Amino acid sequence: MAAFATACSTSDSALKEQGHSEAYVVGFHDGRHSGMQEAGNSWEHYIRDHERFEADLDYKEGWLAGEAEGKRLQAQATAAGEAAAGAYTGYRVKEETDKAMPHPNKIGKEVVKDVDTDALKSLEK
Repeated sequence: MAAFATACSTSDSALKEQGHSEAYVVGFHDGRHSGMQEAGNSWEHYIRDHERFEADLDYKEGWLAGEAEGKRLQAQATAAGEAAAGAYTGYRVKEETDKAMPHPNKIGKEVVKDVDTDALKSLEK
């Protein structure tokens, strides 16, 4: 899922092409990691330079934008993971049900095993 999340994220070059400062880009990265962690990704860490956040408007704006993107990316990754898990679980339930359920032909043979069917042979014609 990490590859999925980073594939859809904003790059440094895209931020710089949009005219953002280096402080904004650093804040964006810190915020994105923090947002992903806040949204439940235990592999990420909350990162925020508190002094810089209070003193540097570019860092603060970048951090807030990055946090929002991190939360969005993590929500997408979580939804994709849950969908994949649900599909796999549904497959496994069907597989186990198929194993547990006897085949219909086997049931039919079991039902008529002690029944005299000689009289039914005249119906074959």
